[in-house]
Amino acid sequence: MNNLFPVGAGMSQVRSVVRIIKEHNGEMTISKLAEESEEDVDDLLPLIEACELLGFAQVDDSDIKITQLGEKLTISGPNKIIRKSLEDVEPFKSTISVLSRGRKTTQELIDALRSREIELSEDQALNELMLRKMLRNWGTRVKLLLYDEEEDSWSLPKK
Repeated sequence: MNNLFPVGAGMSQVRSVVRIIKEHNGEMTISKLAEESEEDVDDLLPLIEACELLGFAQVDDSDIKITQLGEKLTISGPNKIIRKSLEDVEPFKSTISVLSRGRKTTQELIDALRSREIELSEDQALNELMLRKMLRNWGTRVKLLLYDEEEDSWSLPKK
């Protein structure tokens, strides 16, 4: 499935990557970014992919360049910008669609995403764990999603 958010990409790491690129006049090589961020290239690639999916950076061969949206991210209101960007990236896009019809338990949400062929792992227990972690680490942090730990249920914030 294309447009699927990379597992393991943390919000602070993504913001750090964007900040480093901005500090280098908005463009640098990926190898220089790896050196500056002190990240192993294998750990950096999901962060770069997240930056691209969220619209914060563009990659051309071995160069990475910050976008206008990425510039804004480093100035102010990062949660609002990230929330808006996540709305178009899976599994957040489908999660919003599913929850627009009402509150769902984690299992109901996982089943609905699976029916849309959105899975992070073929192992069902691992898939649930990874999706829950991603949705909580990103979706609830920027108030795109609400999670009720007591009921293990998800909903959308009131507009």
